[in-house]
Amino acid sequence: MTVEKLKRYREWKSELEDISSKIDDVKVTDSTEGSQKDFPYILCNHKIEGVADEDSNLLVRKSTLKAQIKEIENFVNGIDDSIIRKAINLKFIEIKKDHRQKRKPAPKWYQVAQQVDCGLSGDGLRMKIKRYLEKF
Repeated sequence: MTVEKLKRYREWKSELEDISSKIDDVKVTDSTEGSQKDFPYILCNHKIEGVADEDSNLLVRKSTLKAQIKEIENFVNGIDDSIIRKAINLKFIEIKKDHRQKRKPAPKWYQVAQQVDCGLSGDGLRMKIKRYLEKF
């Protein structure tokens, strides 16, 4: 895992939200008649949803983003050192919003060090995480 990937996490989450709303906007729905798959095979309507072929690249991008996000989340959740895991969560993963539901920027390292309360300065914590990530 690299710091660059961790920094991109917030961008990817934001892009995933945008793509999901676009997919909802271009979603095509229809219905058809068919029987139930089990006896007594009663005739009923089935709802079908999908995306038009020209918008299928949105689904591909959404799938790719989900995989990248999941990779980062699995990595962070697998960190044994609680100080490093908490610091990475605060700096790169958690997305805080203000009272108007606007995204706040990522906290500075000194703010993360204060919240983690590990006895390190912001630069000390940053270097500890950098050394940890170099192992992977």
